Amino acid sequence: MVTMLEDLKNDTAQLRIASRYWNDINNSIDSVSDAIQFPLSNSDLPKAYRHLSNALNYYGFRFNDRTIAQLKNSGGFRLIRNKEVANRIIIYDQLNTKPAVQIDEQHSQLYLNTVSIRNKVFVQEIINEVHKRHLYVPPPPSANEWIDSMMNKYRIPLPGETYTALMFELKNSLLTLRKDFSNIRWAYDSIDRSINHLIPLIKETYKVE
Repeated sequence: MVTMLEDLKNDTAQLRIASRYWNDINNSIDSVSDAIQFPLSNSDLPKAYRHLSNALNYYGFRFNDRTIAQLKNSGGFRLIRNKEVANRIIIYDQLNTKPAVQIDEQHSQLYLNTVSIRNKVFVQEIINEVHKRHLYVPPPPSANEWIDSMMNKYRIPLPGETYTALMFELKNSLLTLRKDFSNIRWAYDSIDRSINHLIPLIKETYKVE
């Protein structure tokens, strides 16, 4: 059970990292959504460009199944004498391989849909330049000047009504993506609770640290 404990501790650390990433991503989604206003003349498009790279960043959590895979492949679950430990490990595995995966797949589809709309109304050269200079950290408002200059250089060849309709669709898609994070939060919290049950149970049962 030493390796199982190591896997759970690693999963705990990865969950913490994932949660921090998603907090940053959601803050940027909020910033882009807030920047898009109607009529579009009220929008702050340089602000939207500053946050787009991070808003449509993606971070996924995958649990470490090293020990669980070995138990499955070798029939080792039958050899675990403590039934509570065995059942808790099975529940943890099921949580990570069924609902958590389904939630991630659903969010991925919403994400891809949002990216597809974004590509129609924002200029990739500008997005690339923001990313080149700042990676996934949104630049400060002082970047508005050079972003605005690039916006004047790279015009979006769409009729006004079409552009407005697509921007409306993008904002709705961003808000849907943001709302769907509540499902990811549920999955992360459920995994965390399962870990918090398993670690002390394994430590107490097998006298390991």
